[in-house]
Amino acid sequence: MTYKSGVPEWDAGGLIQHFKFCATMQLRTPLRILQHHNDTHWDRSIPPPKIVTTSWQGIWVPCTRLSGLFEYEATMASEIGQIPVSGGDFLRFLLTIREAVEGCEKGKYAAALAVANDRLWASIVEKLGGVESVAMRLSKAKSG
Repeated sequence: MTYKSGVPEWDAGGLIQHFKFCATMQLRTPLRILQHHNDTHWDRSIPPPKIVTTSWQGIWVPCTRLSGLFEYEATMASEIGQIPVSGGDFLRFLLTIREAVEGCEKGKYAAALAVANDRLWASIVEKLGGVESVAMRLSKAKSG
C-alpha cells in the first residue's frame, strides 16, 4: 500500500476498514474544512472525497478495526496544544468564530472581536494571543 497525504488508498489485505478525516486545528483553517473533521469514508469502491485545497488543511487517516479502541482520551495537536481527537472545545470555538468571520463581507474584525470577547472562549483566546490578536488575524482571513 502506498499512502501519501493527498492520495489515500485501500490496502489489498483488508486491514484498513475506513478512513477518517482529520482537519488541521488552526485559526487559519477554513470553515468548510473544519466542518468535515471526523467525517468517515467506508466505500472501498471509491477514494475518499477531496476536501482540502492544500495539504496543510487536513488529511484522511486510515483506520483499522482496532483504531476506535485507542481513541478514548486520545489527543491530537492543535495551535493551542494537545486537544481531544474529537476537536473538543477548540473545534467548537473554531467553527463559531470562522462562521462569524466568513459569514460577513465587511466587518470581519468586528465579527471576530465579538466571538473572541465571549467569556466562554476566554482560555482558548488567551492561548491564541488575546482578543486583539485573534480579531486581527481573522480580519485578514479568506473564506475557504
